[in-house]
Amino acid sequence: MKDWIPFIIICIGMVVLLISLLRKPRISIWQRITLITGWIYMFVICRICFAPAPFSFSPTHEIHYFIVHGMIVNLIPFQAMDTAFWLNVLMTVPAGVYYALIFKPNHLSTKIWLGIGTGLTIETTQFIINWFVELGRWVETDDVITNACGVWIGMLLVYLLSRYGFRSMIKLFSLHN
Repeated sequence: MKDWIPFIIICIGMVVLLISLLRKPRISIWQRITLITGWIYMFVICRICFAPAPFSFSPTHEIHYFIVHGMIVNLIPFQAMDTAFWLNVLMTVPAGVYYALIFKPNHLSTKIWLGIGTGLTIETTQFIINWFVELGRWVETDDVITNACGVWIGMLLVYLLSRYGFRSMIKLFSLHN
């Protein structure tokens, strides 16, 4: 049961965040849809990353890693470009879409840091939770890289959609006008 405590605490924080965002005046129904679906996406990501792992993608070949306080830490990137590698990219594409719709990062440096920051936040949080409740999660450099790539793809997707015929739809769901 103690393995679930960090996840439960994160979820309580997320509920408070959602309620505070939805209480803002002058938010359209489309913007509320963006906030609610973004919250659902964050909940799923938290479940995948910060709760006890009911699933595992075992590497099919040898990976060199370190053991830190009973945790597996892989600091050497690109040892296994397997299913988990590509699923990590796919997992964070929606994050990039939500960043573009909610925050509208205009500067390239902001976009770069949002991508890297997302991966670092997930992996650092996994490391900290692993340290205290031993979830059995791997902490990997590859995940930081793949999460960043997924975020960048998501932001690029919104940019391309707004540039090529879907500007009014993007504007409808955006929190910035």
